[in-house]
Amino acid sequence: MPRTPLDSLLRLRRQELDEAKRLLSEALAQAMTAAEAVKTAEQNMVSERDIALDLSADDRTVEAYSRWLPIGRAALDRARALEQDAASGVQASRTRVNMARSALEVAEKLAESRAREAQARADRQEQNMIDDLSARRSHDTE
Repeated sequence: MPRTPLDSLLRLRRQELDEAKRLLSEALAQAMTAAEAVKTAEQNMVSERDIALDLSADDRTVEAYSRWLPIGRAALDRARALEQDAASGVQASRTRVNMARSALEVAEKLAESRAREAQARADRQEQNMIDDLSARRSHDTE
């Protein structure tokens, strides 16, 4: 059976949906990595603070913490920014999946409609042939 433009459109829409799903999967993985980076940066902040606040800590430990604190805050800020970017990427990817799914559904509905129309034409042709044969038989018997 020869391929029609509609067959090509369906294949293209399926490929677009598969690609959108793949990109969503990648975006979700990036979001998980970013969330882990935030968690790690937050844990580092707490851990370093606890070390500096330990009553057995000496002045050098407290000074080291005061020098590290801006670095730790910057790392946490970068991790949070990456997490926000990743969340935006996930949202954009979800939107792309939804749009691709909708486009595929439209193409599938069109294909179904065309198939029903073709079946109706075939049914009408078959009925016309039956009617013609019936008319010929009744004409021949007269």
